[in-house]
Amino acid sequence: MRGVWTAQQVRETEAGLLVRTPEGALMRRAAFGVAVHARRMLADTGRVAGSRVVLLVGAGNNGGDALWAGYELRTRGVGVTAVLLDPDRAHPAGLVALRRAGGRFVDADAGLVAELGADP
Repeated sequence: MRGVWTAQQVRETEAGLLVRTPEGALMRRAAFGVAVHARRMLADTGRVAGSRVVLLVGAGNNGGDALWAGYELRTRGVGVTAVLLDPDRAHPAGLVALRRAGGRFVDADAGLVAELGADP
């Protein structure tokens, strides 16, 4: 089913799920879905492992979704660079996971163009 939901409807639905699932499970599930879609897009270019992606990572849980998706991609051989739009407010567990998987990080305000053009 396809539809349109308001931000309030999404928050209410998430709240109900969050109380019934382990901490972080909903975020990890969403991130896994994003990573699966990204892998399909990369496969259309002819390869997944060895490809490179750039994540634009905001603050809080939405940024956490991106970081965990990056983690999933990184564990499958994709080079991942996370551009942290607000490094002080980035999702801590997502940062740790992607860092441990070998992801790269750059502050959006510090040398972004040079960093993105560098070899992994």
